[in-house]
Amino acid sequence: MKKKILVIGVALLTFIVNAQEATLDKIAKETCEYLNEVDFKSLSSKDLEIKLGIQIIKLYSKYEKELKSEGLEFELNEDQKGIEKYAEKVAFSMIKFCPEVLAAFANNEEDVKDTVSLLYFEGEIKKISGEELYVIEIKDTLGKTQKFLWLNNFEGSDELLELGKKAKGKKVKVFYEDIEYFSPKLQEYIVRKKVSKVEFL
Repeated sequence: MKKKILVIGVALLTFIVNAQEATLDKIAKETCEYLNEVDFKSLSSKDLEIKLGIQIIKLYSKYEKELKSEGLEFELNEDQKGIEKYAEKVAFSMIKFCPEVLAAFANNEEDVKDTVSLLYFEGEIKKISGEELYVIEIKDTLGKTQKFLWLNNFEGSDELLELGKKAKGKKVKVFYEDIEYFSPKLQEYIVRKKVSKVEFL
């Protein structure tokens, strides 16, 4: 009886793993097709990073049901580790269909990991505040608000400066990365979202 249960368990596990690989292969293949359509070889490294990151996030939404049933699940705007795990799996599958794309990233595993873990948040600007450091608050269609640190120059920053107070209410897509820094007030390391790019919609 125990032997039968073990056999069934192994068969079930094999089925789940194969199903997940099949879904990841679909995502990898569609990502490769998309990047070839936009002629990735003509793109700058930064533009390629953004297009690759956005595409695999879009495809996660498309195949979310299948991936969740296979145990690959995360919150798009919150679970950095989950996104990185998903991105690494997609990158691995992409090797089968377009290894030349990954080769474009300096043949460095860390570069690929950084590239495909790009995050973004879409909504309207609620306010931009701060004295020595600007914080941009964005509210999405569900009423959820996220805060983003404006630490350095990024694509879209000049337009934000020109708009000034008129930026409030503008619909944007904010690309960001999670950064860790030490808080003297809390006496611990904390993670905050740093703006990498702002795209006006």
